Parts: sequence; structure tokens; C-alpha cells
Amino acid sequence: MELFKGSSFSGSSDQKSPSPIEKNYFFIYDNEHPQIDLLQDKYSREETYYGKLFLSITALQDIFIGSGEIDRRATQLYDVFSYVLTGSGKKTWNIPGSSLKGCIFTHLSMFLKTRSTDFLSAKEGPAKVFFSDLPMISETEALPKEIRARFSPKAVPENVILKLYKKKYQNDSLPQGKYPSETGVEIIQAIQTDNRFEGQLHFKQLDEFQIALLVLALGNFPGNSFNFKIGGAKNRTMGLVRLEIDFEKSFYSHTLNDISIKKIFPFESLKPNLEKTLSQLKQDFPALDPIIKKIQKEYRQ
Repeated sequence: MELFKGSSFSGSSDQKSPSPIEKNYFFIYDNEHPQIDLLQDKYSREETYYGKLFLSITALQDIFIGSGEIDRRATQLYDVFSYVLTGSGKKTWNIPGSSLKGCIFTHLSMFLKTRSTDFLSAKEGPAKVFFSDLPMISETEALPKEIRARFSPKAVPENVILKLYKKKYQNDSLPQGKYPSETGVEIIQAIQTDNRFEGQLHFKQLDEFQIALLVLALGNFPGNSFNFKIGGAKNRTMGLVRLEIDFEKSFYSHTLNDISIKKIFPFESLKPNLEKTLSQLKQDFPALDPIIKKIQKEYRQ
């Protein structure tokens, strides 16, 4: 077996079957996008906040986030799940903060014009949102799992802004004899359903519009929550998670100095303002609510 994923092919060694046609995606189109622009004057707020959100992520499907390493069990090679090492050298399975940040940026891109995502992406200015790693808190092992080799979709419709992943694997429902058979398998190390990870998000100098959209993108805005997918193998019935914010434990302040002297407020107390802010955005941008409902429908929040 070669070291690279998707390299173990069925059939003749001198002729590989063409890749299966993927049906495991859905799309956000130009005409669905809310095109929210927070740089308009009416959304400019002088008052900004600093804060810390305590996050937990629960696996609703098996998940895979690769570390870049390859290991062996018996005669099988597999891609290793992301981990951090404790002081004793023990592995703790881990969702990197960069992986979560990538998901949240995708979600913001469903709602906002590109230039309005800069408070997260920091392409033009200083970074304002920081994600910690999220180590797993439950005691369990990541186990090797065999999946069908992954392929990109063969055709993407016109006017697509974003490609997202269906909750369940679709290819098994294809008509028999019409599409090629499986062309290969991958062995990955997966964390099983119901395991939990915990971490934090720090933000600085965000106004209420930015905070409201950040919480919405995290999938845990009261009354507008949704599950989402993270990591690899999302097109193989993997990666669905539920993110929750501990609103009571999380906090905010008006200045950085306030945090240092413990002049902080429970994030819970910001919720009425954030709900009013989101309501205003839904009125100003009627396409926002349908996008939220589209994600909720696919991921069954």
C-alpha cells in the first residue's frame, strides 16, 4: 500500500476506474446571499467590547481532523487525528483553533460581503478574534476507520458562492449500473460520536453588529442556532458537530484595562442587545433568515 490517502484502488493495477460522481454537496448561490456590508455608516458603532467565550463542541457524527502524520496498526497505514502532547508525553486528541476558525469564516462568508469579514480574517487590519485549541475532555481512543476515497464534485453549478457538505453520504442511492464502482479506500483515525471538546474564543474591539454575527456564525445564537461540519471526510457522513457557548461563564468588558481589574460582565447580559441587532439585520437584509433556515434544514438543528 502506498502512503498517500486514496491510493488503494480496486480493480486492475494498470487501469483505474474513473472517479465516482459526487452528490455529497449543496451550494450557496449568488442570488441567495444576503450581501451584508457592515462598513456602511448605519452599522458603525463607536462602542466596542473585549471578551472571552467558553466553547464546547460535541461530535454528532464521527469526525476526522488530520495531524499530517501517518501511523500503522497491524498491516494498515492510516492518517492520524490531530493531537497535542501533555507534559507526560500522552496524546490528547484536539481540534485546532485554526480548524474552527476556518469553519466560522466560511459561515460569516454566507452572510457578509468579503470586506466585512475582516474582523475575523484580518487581511487588512489587526486580528480581533482569537481561537484557542479545543482538546477533547472525554476519555476515549481515536480509532482507524475505512472510508471510500474522497473526490471533488465533478460539476459545480454556475453562480455558486460557497460549497457545503450534505449531512449524509449520497452515493449509495445512485442508480445501479449508471455510475462507476468505488475506486479506492482511505484509512483515517476518527473520533466517535458524542465525544466533547472544550476551548475558548477571545475577541477585542468588536461592536455589537460584529459580535452578533460572530455568535450567529458559531451556530449558537439563541433562536437561530445550527449545527455544522468540521474537519476532513465531510462528504463521507463525517464531521457534523454542535457548538455551544457557555453564556453564563463567558464575559465581556468595555476596555482591556477593565479585564485586568476584573471589571467584567456576564456575556449573558449582552443577549438582548444582540437579539435586537440581529433582528435589525434581518429586516435590512431579507435574504439572511432564509440562509439560516437552509443550513438548519440540512443539518437538522
